[in-house]
Amino acid sequence: MDRDALPALGSELGAGGPMGRGGWTAALLIAALALLENLAGNARTGLWDRDEPRYAVAVREMRSRGDWIFPTFNNEPRYHKPILIYWLMGLSTAIAGNSPFGARLVSGVAGSATCVLVWAIGRRMWGPRAGFLAGLMLAVSPIMVAESKLATTDATLTLWLVGCQFCLRELALRPSRALAAGFWVCLSLACLTKGPIGPVFLAASIALAWWWGWPAVRVWKRLFPRWGLLGLAVATLPWFLTIAVISRGEFLRFALGTQLVQRLTSGMEEHGGFPGYYLSLSALAFYPWSVLVPAAVWGAWTRRKTNPDFGFLLGWVIGPWFFLECLPTRLLHYFLPAYPACALLAAWMVEAVAGEDVTLRRWPLGRLGLGLLGGIGIAGTIVLLAAAVTLPVLLRLPVALLAVVLGAGTMTGMLWLDRGSTRKAGIGLGVTWAVFMLIVGGWLIPAAEPYRASRRIGERLAVLSARTGVEPVLLNYQEPGVIYAMAKPVATVRDRASFYDLLDRKVSLLTVIKPEEAPVLRDRYRLDVNIIDGVEGFSLTKGQNYVLQFAVLRRSAAALPRAESTARAGHVEQSLVK
Repeated sequence: MDRDALPALGSELGAGGPMGRGGWTAALLIAALALLENLAGNARTGLWDRDEPRYAVAVREMRSRGDWIFPTFNNEPRYHKPILIYWLMGLSTAIAGNSPFGARLVSGVAGSATCVLVWAIGRRMWGPRAGFLAGLMLAVSPIMVAESKLATTDATLTLWLVGCQFCLRELALRPSRALAAGFWVCLSLACLTKGPIGPVFLAASIALAWWWGWPAVRVWKRLFPRWGLLGLAVATLPWFLTIAVISRGEFLRFALGTQLVQRLTSGMEEHGGFPGYYLSLSALAFYPWSVLVPAAVWGAWTRRKTNPDFGFLLGWVIGPWFFLECLPTRLLHYFLPAYPACALLAAWMVEAVAGEDVTLRRWPLGRLGLGLLGGIGIAGTIVLLAAAVTLPVLLRLPVALLAVVLGAGTMTGMLWLDRGSTRKAGIGLGVTWAVFMLIVGGWLIPAAEPYRASRRIGERLAVLSARTGVEPVLLNYQEPGVIYAMAKPVATVRDRASFYDLLDRKVSLLTVIKPEEAPVLRDRYRLDVNIIDGVEGFSLTKGQNYVLQFAVLRRSAAALPRAESTARAGHVEQSLVK
């Protein structure tokens, strides 16, 4: 047998037994590692456009108005998400400051708590070693770390849904009023975080789990559904009804008519995808553990009739995947609440392979896993080495170090797996990716801050506006990060008519433009364009240099008649001047 045992972090009791000091030590280690990964570098990294500044500005405006019911962005109603995330971010920014670190603290804590919950589920299912491995796998996986470093809703939603799954799994073993209450509390919080997606996600999971032998009917009865649904309504309806009344029904029209219907019927905001989108991208986003998932799913499938936990985990992964693949709107973070189940399956497989005294090659689909581990790892190392030569100077050293860590860690892990040291390989890959993600979050991303535009533009606009006394306005460049950096609402031009209205009411306007837009504004719009400053940088997303200019605009004597807008069509930004 594989004798490369994990450190004695759990008791020698079987799964589900009471925890001693070692069990809590494992939980604290996972929590500390996850917090370190999730919070590293956040204070030195500005908010990422576009979602992060939208949430942060909404919280700032709600605090300034003293209104914690009606969220706004740039003094306009924001109906995109329910209220809980704004309340939680309001609390975190009150504790840690009105800063990117404070705004992201909610996601960092939520992601860490999710990893601890996964440890607890794994420990109860498969024992202390598998529980520790599952928590470690999730804590260092790229997708979980990335979402836990963003001031958005996804890490928080995942915490509530994993809490629901924890309660459901325990209720399958024994009745408990406390667990039933915990389920309904977590489900209420999920609804207040992201609306109906939480119940839909759980329904898809439970439906397939029941089909594959998990006792869903018995668990439903143990949930006391009448009282639970009543509690869910009491917890969630007050805010939904209040915002519906305050907005005169606009919130419901937007949330249901725009957000929900468009996501179900078309690729909303051009976020479409190809069939197999989630499987393909998960190979990278959940690497290196993604290479173990096919073999783990196969092993769980063949054992689902002997242990209902396998059906439960398969439903948790495959049910939401089926549902999301049917939607035309595809974004990888939609699948985030299913990755904890992937970690649990991968950890179980590592323990199973070690316990059977075989190498991963002998396990069904094990050769595929080894091939993917080596192929993705080597390809990633080559890409990073190439990037270390071509990227700007400040980024070259951390990227080169990432290449070394990835290459060495991948080769070492493959060597251990080939020798049958499966547990040692699991821990080794966990350490590799803990270091890798710490370098990314704590060094590489902060080093890229000077090359990002929106924060620099917002801060410079504020300085120039104070110096010249000219009111700023955003034309084509309307990134939310600019509004966050300016720390106050900014006029934005949505159509040509509103542009002329601003010019009628103001002698001059201060804005930011691209160099090629200046002659268009002069010739087509009959404006005097006075360039007073500029910003140069490197676009990390496009891989090219950019130049933006700060200009004071004034109407000349001859002006064109007001015409139909070309700035926006619906919610899709288009160029005003082209």
